[in-house]
Amino acid sequence: MRPRLGALPEGFVQFVSSVAPAWAADHRPIYGGFFWINGNMLFPLPKSVYYMHGVGGQYTLIIPSHELVVVRLGHYRGEAVGTESLKNALTLLMRAVPSRY
Repeated sequence: MRPRLGALPEGFVQFVSSVAPAWAADHRPIYGGFFWINGNMLFPLPKSVYYMHGVGGQYTLIIPSHELVVVRLGHYRGEAVGTESLKNALTLLMRAVPSRY
C-alpha cells in the first residue's frame, strides 16, 4: 500500500519520541531519533513531549496528550532568560488546555 501524500512513515513518531540507545546507556533520557525529548522534565510538560530546539531559543514542541504543537520563533541572547520565560508560558498553557487523554 502506498502512503498518503504528507503522511509520516509508519513508526516515525515512535522513533523520534523514544530515547536513543546511546542516550539510554548514558542514563540521559533527553534525545530520541533527531528530536529532543522531555525525559528529564526540562519543560513543565508531560514526558511524552518531543521537540526541536533551534538557535536563539527557537522551539517546536509536540505535545501528544494535548494534541498540541507550540512554536516559539524569534531570537534572543542569553539561553537562561528565554528558557525561563518559555517555561512560565508553558505552565500557563498546560493549565488552560486540557489533556485529550
